[in-house]
Amino acid sequence: MLIAGLLLTVGGCRKRPGAGEGDEPAGAGVQQNDEELLPCPSVDEEAQKAANADPYDIPRFGANSPFDAEYESPVPKDEKRLWARSCLWDKAPELVVEKWLSEQPQTKGKYVLIEFWATWCGPCRRSIPVLNEFHEKFKDELVVIGISDEPEADVRRLEDPLIEYYSAIDTQARTKKGLGVFGIPHVILLEPEGYVVWEGFPLLMDYELTEEIVEQILSVGRDKQQADSTDGR
Repeated sequence: MLIAGLLLTVGGCRKRPGAGEGDEPAGAGVQQNDEELLPCPSVDEEAQKAANADPYDIPRFGANSPFDAEYESPVPKDEKRLWARSCLWDKAPELVVEKWLSEQPQTKGKYVLIEFWATWCGPCRRSIPVLNEFHEKFKDELVVIGISDEPEADVRRLEDPLIEYYSAIDTQARTKKGLGVFGIPHVILLEPEGYVVWEGFPLLMDYELTEEIVEQILSVGRDKQQADSTDGR
């Protein structure tokens, strides 16, 4: 079992067990089709126990928006798989960073997107250009952070694709374990008060985290800010 776990970690990502002929590790340079794209399993029994669920059969628990009845949530109401414990609409745990590989961002008054990832994970690398676009387009309102539990040298060695957003490591994976993450990449998006307004595998078919969804989330903050300004608060 230990050997199998190590091979899974080094080889990269697998499709869902029992998927058939294509159930092989997806190493560097192997691209999965959109319809079969799944997170890379993170071999961490503690995290999986914390999430209290099977990694390939997880419903999305938090389905109700805390906003008024007219607000349309950017999170689909139908069930979606999570490879982590759901904390939607809850206060996010503190992000514990061992070392910043970029400058440390100023997050006060901004939305914060945190992605848990690894260099060996194909879907994680595929997500980098998307996060780069979010960072460039929404930089005045949104802080994008990628955090890996790999050694610093491994993360710095990755140059293609190049990470343009904020980057950090925590080799103890403290926040990742606290969220029960056992499939990566995993994203949580926080509003300025620290509550989670989006969570999940950002490339999951029909549940992708897109520029349109980020824009919709940020627009809620803009509307609230405008309303507070009108009220003279």
